Amino acid sequence: MSECKVVVHGTLIDGNGGEPVPDSVVVIRGKCIEAVGKATDVIVPEDAEVIDATGKTVLPGIIEGHAHVGGNAQGQKVLRLSLQRGITTVCSVSVNPPGFPTRDAIASGEIRGCARLIAASIVTCTNGHVKFRAADGPWEVRKAVREMVMAGSDFIKTAASGGFAGKNEVCASPNYTPEELTALTTEAHGWGVPVVVHCHTQPGLSYCIDAGVDQIHHGAFIDEAAVRGIKEKDLFYMPTLAVTCQRNIDGFIDQPWQTKEMKESQPIHREGVRLAHELGVKLAVGTDYPGNPRSWDYGDRTMYEMQELVACGLSPMEAIVAATRNNADAYGRLDELGTIEAGKRADLLVVTGNPAEDVGVLYEASNINIVMKDGVVESTDEAHKKHYRIREDVTRGRR
Repeated sequence: MSECKVVVHGTLIDGNGGEPVPDSVVVIRGKCIEAVGKATDVIVPEDAEVIDATGKTVLPGIIEGHAHVGGNAQGQKVLRLSLQRGITTVCSVSVNPPGFPTRDAIASGEIRGCARLIAASIVTCTNGHVKFRAADGPWEVRKAVREMVMAGSDFIKTAASGGFAGKNEVCASPNYTPEELTALTTEAHGWGVPVVVHCHTQPGLSYCIDAGVDQIHHGAFIDEAAVRGIKEKDLFYMPTLAVTCQRNIDGFIDQPWQTKEMKESQPIHREGVRLAHELGVKLAVGTDYPGNPRSWDYGDRTMYEMQELVACGLSPMEAIVAATRNNADAYGRLDELGTIEAGKRADLLVVTGNPAEDVGVLYEASNINIVMKDGVVESTDEAHKKHYRIREDVTRGRR
């Protein structure tokens, strides 16, 4: 098959939020996009493998911004099924150094057929909601961050409040203090590494804002002061509404210590997201993916989150941008991921229907016709299977 592929005649959603472009052309050479635009403006190379997207929509691969996927065999299965579902990048908040070889093997192509993995290490207080490298006090926290950066972390994850999961905690349980959060954030930023914080309620939300973290996740009990603070500091807010949706609550019916606060927070959570949207807060898409297997199939949760955001006032196009461009921007990867533009990695979907009118189109797995990552067609439906290559070219690179 040709190193050059061209997706022609689809309606293009490039991820930047502009109007869809009908009858588009996307030229892909190797792993990257070479050219994109209207059919009248882009020349189709003679050596190209042509993928006809007539009547379909072409959009960037979806990025899942808050996952719990490790580097073990189960993690690889999740990443494989995620890619087939249209999620080309998974940002996992709990890979930690033992899982970094899997991330690296996916990036090098040694492990094939998996979503790209952006990997965090957890730095946490003793008895914290999240657990891996425990560190207490500003100087110990700084040392822990240095260790995790040296190990190869793409970002640092911590917590500034409790959560739903533990029997012996509530969302208002304390975690890192302002001094510790500031030390963690300053140290991570000094090494060029983003900081992501689990936080549901005050005072932790204010601690995060004052410390200048990059992303605040969850905010199930978020208040107006926090929303306005996030906007003022130009932070990303990833609300993970799937966590407090009724479907998720029903999946934990046998764990009342979780569902009690989930139910209480449900309306507060959504009101906070509505206000965030009205104020122009940078919203991103993450879900605590993959979630309770009793409630969700792989990929459903991420696609469902976009529908939740639309229910909170976002347009379908804004929800798509949140799951593509905004997520790439939040993790410092906008130069290579998140939009369909020349020079970026060729991660894209060809789908039936128009998600810019109804983002629920993406929730139906049967509507995902083609998934491409790094210029390789990784998954197709029956109608497009000729574009899928099973065997690797083992002769490439031989002398």
